[in-house]
Order: sequence, then structure tokens, then C-alpha cells
Amino acid sequence: MTTDNEAILVSTAQEIIKPTYSGDPVAWAEANVLDVPDSPIRGKLNLSRTPWIAESLRIATDSETKLLTILACTQAGKSLFARLFTLWQIANAPAPMLLLQPNDAEARDFFQRYVRTLFQQCPPVKALISETDNDKSQVADFTNGAMVYCRGAWNESNLQRLSLRTVIIDEAWLVPKGHIAEASARTQSFSWMGKVIAMSQGGDVGCEFDLLHSGTNQMHWNFSCPSCSAVQPWDWSYIRFPDSAKVNGMWDLKVVENGTTYECAHCHTHLKDSPGVRAEANRIDRGAKFVATTPSSSWGSVGLHWNCLCNSSWGKEGVRLLLAKQAWDLYADSSLRRTFFQKRLAKCWAEDAGDVVAQAQAGDYALGDPWEREAWITPEARVVDISNTIPAGSVPFRTMAVDVQRGFFWAEVRSWAKSGHSRLRWWGKLDTWEQLDDLAKQHQVNRALIGVDSGDQAQDVYAKTAARQWKSLRGSHLDDFTVKDVGGKTTKRFYSDKQAVFVPGQKHRAEMILWSNLSTKDLLAGLQKRKLHTYARNVPEDYVHQLTSEVRVKDSRTGKPHWILPASKTCGNHSWDCALMGLILAVRWGIIGRESTEAVQVEQTTQPDQKAD
Repeated sequence: MTTDNEAILVSTAQEIIKPTYSGDPVAWAEANVLDVPDSPIRGKLNLSRTPWIAESLRIATDSETKLLTILACTQAGKSLFARLFTLWQIANAPAPMLLLQPNDAEARDFFQRYVRTLFQQCPPVKALISETDNDKSQVADFTNGAMVYCRGAWNESNLQRLSLRTVIIDEAWLVPKGHIAEASARTQSFSWMGKVIAMSQGGDVGCEFDLLHSGTNQMHWNFSCPSCSAVQPWDWSYIRFPDSAKVNGMWDLKVVENGTTYECAHCHTHLKDSPGVRAEANRIDRGAKFVATTPSSSWGSVGLHWNCLCNSSWGKEGVRLLLAKQAWDLYADSSLRRTFFQKRLAKCWAEDAGDVVAQAQAGDYALGDPWEREAWITPEARVVDISNTIPAGSVPFRTMAVDVQRGFFWAEVRSWAKSGHSRLRWWGKLDTWEQLDDLAKQHQVNRALIGVDSGDQAQDVYAKTAARQWKSLRGSHLDDFTVKDVGGKTTKRFYSDKQAVFVPGQKHRAEMILWSNLSTKDLLAGLQKRKLHTYARNVPEDYVHQLTSEVRVKDSRTGKPHWILPASKTCGNHSWDCALMGLILAVRWGIIGRESTEAVQVEQTTQPDQKAD
């Protein structure tokens, strides 16, 4: 017969040696992870707030899952899932495993700051750490035979000479071609027990991760409508902006942020944008779950997907999307659209395929006609329109773009309105720099709005433009440049700041501006399509042929778009080039877009002896 003390002792011992694994990896993780140090929500792990992570953990630990791809938005739990799975495997299925980050530096930071710190918050794992383990090492050693490597995927040598049960690849869209397959091959020695987990935000269509994910059953996270309980995927097409958010064609972003709702695809109830509504919709006990959309190409291949709608404010995401659209419409800057598509919607990105031809159109006016909507530049370097009182000393907002040839020039003069509309004022061929001077004076073009192509005969162009204090312009293969606006704010644009070029014998330095070929041509084509950029009805026929000479195509090898002049086009592309340069000059003043990077004191003459702007 045992004493009371003996009973307490036995009970305590039984509690200590009782297995912590209940069969459910979520229950195990919530019972054994005391804290996630990098989480904004501190304390014991609770996955009820992120049920897609809980379900991912159950799917990943299923012995029948051999390949698991996770295509998910940023800041929604991919990293936490990988670390929880690592803890579970160390304690419950010990074997060598490899965690891959994009490069060695990120691997070191991830392992030290996020993985090893979590080992310390999980008592069953902490108790298994070997006495010989070096806590500064990229390899963690455990007494039960588990071993965790953390390396960079870019370094191919990191993928060699390892026999692994599990490989977890993070940000797989950044991994060089072939490296996912190379890392996956490390699990072959474990035969049917081997497991590969590849996680990523959206990459590029056709990349190795995209192809891998496309071969799975592609399961999307579905929610249950709090109103009708219908189970359905989170889909951006059901986001609804308030009717009052758009006034006179302009979006009020504050109204969008505060009033956006989500419409149920079944009962058409507009769900309120709140954490509580999202939490209710995502509850597993109400039916929220992953739903497969296609059969997998092989047994054991599972693909999971979730986007920002499951855990982020729909209003804030709506603002992000509208700003991305604005950047594209005003600056032909596709980077924000791409970022939103890849990081927030968690979809792979593809540039528009096929040939795209600029859709230039004639306007109902003749060359040289007066235009009541033409903008003006005041002596204080402000751009105003005709509805304002035009101060004395103002000059019309007109650009002059010059395409340099061997022995002659093509030139275009164009008028601009503050709305972004423009009209062709003059086009033709000239023989001398002096004739260009006369053309600028005749049409009252200020020197700050005159640009000359310096792609050919650069030194001569630099000398002539420095003497006149005009701009030298040159197209570039780069997508963007770091520039400062008038207020000094640094940002990315598809054109550079003015670069000073020393010219021997000249008082002033030449000012050269680079511009992105792809982005500028995309913007011009968009303006033409929307009938903002037109030409006069009485232009020469060759002007129109040249303006529509280039086409936008996708490179079959790289998948990247670019504009080309087909060999069949014998008319040249001079009016197209002039239109591009005139556009750059206008954009820098905020005519297209509203953030200017150019502000100068204007003068009414355009002679070579002017003062510097």
C-alpha cells in the first residue's frame, strides 16, 4: 500500500514521462510551443487565429504527403508553418532535414534569429539538443538522431553530399533553375519516407516553382460565409469598393480604406471589413478548409494556396491595388502591380503576351491650330491651365523633341494640357542646328522643354545642347532609376535625374537624361489607346507609319517583353522616337502623373546665350 507521498511521486513521474504527441500535430504544437518570440501575439501558441497554418501542418505531417507546395501571400504564416513542422519532426520523426533560404546570409539570419530561438521555447525539443551542439552553427544536433541543416539555395555546393528525410525550401521563386530538383534529390535515400516542402509567394509564370505547384492538386483556402455558411474561396473579384469612393473619376482612398466590403458569392451579403468577420469566416468548425481544384499529376503531390484576403484588411489592400493601378496609368510603372499580384494575391506573374501595336489616332485639329486647353508655365515654374489667370511672362507648355540623323534632324513640337492630353503642333525634317533654334523660337518652346537624342553622335549632341542648355536624352534597357522630386523625396521612376556631362570648351555642362525603353513605350502606347496622345489630321502619311512602326513582343527565350521595329517596316520610327522624348520632357514636369522632378525659371527666348535653368 502506497503512502500519500508515494502516490504524489508516482503521479508526478507519470506526468513527466507521458507522451506529448497526441497524434494531432496542431495539438502537439499548441501544447509544447510556449512562445513565438518574433510574433506580435506573445504567449503560448494558438493557431485558431491562423487556421490555414493549422491545416497546412496536418497535411504536411501526413505520411502520404510526399511533395507539398505552398503558394501564399506574405505576412500570413509560411515561415511559422515551416518552423513548427521542424519542431514536430525533431521530436516525433527524428531524421536529418534541410532548411533552404535564398542565400547563405539569409540562411544564417533565419536560423539564428527565428529557428534556434524557437528551439528554446519548445521544451521537448530543447531537451533533445546535444551537449556538443554549437548554438552559433548552421547545423543543429540532437540526441535522438535528428539533425537540422540551414543553408542558402543559390550556392549549389550546399545541395550536395547530404542524405535527408525532409527538405524545406523557402521563397522558392528566387531559387535558381534546377536547384529545387537538385535539393529534392537529397531525399531519395529515404525512399517512401522522403518529403519535400517548397514555399513561396507568387513568382513568374513558367519558373521552376510554378511548374512544381501546377503539378499538384492546387488546394485553395476556402471560408464559410458568416451569413449563409456557403464554403467558397477568397477571391479578389468579390471585393466591393463603396459607390461614394469614386468622385469625378477619381478614387477617394480614405473612403476605399474605410468602406470596402466582401460580397458572398452565394447569398450576396456584403461582409464588413473587420478582423472579427474574417475570424468567423475562417473557422474550421464552421467549414473553412482547403479545397482541391484539380487532380495532382502524381500520388502524394499536394499544393496549398492562400491570399491576403484571409487575414488582411480588404480596404487597405484595395488602396494598395489602386495605387498600383495609378502608378501604371501615370508612370507606366508596373512594379507595384507585379508586387500586389505576387505578394498579396499570391499568384505567379506573366507579362502580357503577343504583339501589341501602338494605337495612335488622329485628332480633329490641324497642325498649328490654337488650343484653348494648352497649359502654361509661369515665371515661378508653376504649370497652370487656361482656367487660371495667366501671369505676364508665362510661356505655353510645348515640348520640342529632336531625333538626330547623319546630316539632318527629325523634329516634333507638341502642346500639352494639364490633364495629360497632347496635340501635335509641328513635325518635319530640318538640316541645321540653327534651324532648330528658329523652330523653337517660332513655337515659343522654352529651353527646359527641348530634348535631343544623344544615342548617335553623342559628343556633338552634348556640345550643341550644352551651348543651348537643352536636354540630351537617351533610351536605356534599365527598367527604373532612382530620382528626387522637387521636394527632395527619393523614389523610383522610369527616367533618371539630370546627369551633368563635361564638354570641353563649353561654359555649361550638358544635361543628359536616361529613360526606360520598355516603360516609356508602354506609357505612350497607353496614352494613345486612351486618346490622350493624338496627331493632327493633316500630318504627312509617313508620320503615321513611323508612329505605329514598333510592336511590343515577348522574348520566347526569357519571357520578357520588349518593343521592336520589324524588318518589314522600311519607313523608320523617327516620329515614334520623337513622341517618346517629348513624353519624357512632359512627365518630368508632372503633366503625366502629378509628381514633378523638373522646376526651372522660364524665359521667353530660346537662344543659345540664355542663362542656365
